[in-house]
Amino acid sequence: MANPPPIPPPPAGYWWRTFACLADILPLMFLGWALAGMLADADELAARQKADAWTHRFTEQYVKAIKSGSPSDMKALSTMTTQLLDEKSPDGEAFLTWYSFQGNVSFVTMLLALALQEWLLAGRTLGKRIFNLRTISLPDAEPPGFLAALLRSAWKAAFFTLPNPLFMLVGIINFHVPLFRRDKRSWHDLWTRTQVVDNKLS
Repeated sequence: MANPPPIPPPPAGYWWRTFACLADILPLMFLGWALAGMLADADELAARQKADAWTHRFTEQYVKAIKSGSPSDMKALSTMTTQLLDEKSPDGEAFLTWYSFQGNVSFVTMLLALALQEWLLAGRTLGKRIFNLRTISLPDAEPPGFLAALLRSAWKAAFFTLPNPLFMLVGIINFHVPLFRRDKRSWHDLWTRTQVVDNKLS
């Protein structure tokens, strides 16, 4: 007769998961941005300079509009925003070029870093080590396999790095799903048959 699967450790609390996620994501975001700057070609660097220059002008105009309260200053701020949203404008094209490139580099960086950590380090990323959590597969309570680690990491990397409104909306909802489930699992946990558990309580 086959032995029943082991009882998994208690699920990690929502806030512990959140803190661990931030400890994972923030360093990788900065690493991705730094790598994007190093890997960019001349066109992408020119787009970055143009995007930075627009951001500087927008900030100055914003401060001016807030201080003066002038309708003309507010209108100028609105015009700058409208022009940026036009992908055919020089500023809009520069933003699209640079932030698409930066997002793609950050996505790959975060995807590989998170997936390899969860796969090779028995479900424990840097953030999970700091807060004594780990990811397990269900129902056997073993560390996640490569595919599960890759899919979990791809979801998180897409939410945090790709400037896509759909990813952002679904990601925000997914982020709050554990608040309404007894097992504290998000959608990406359910899809990959994994769970984040608390080693402190096991």
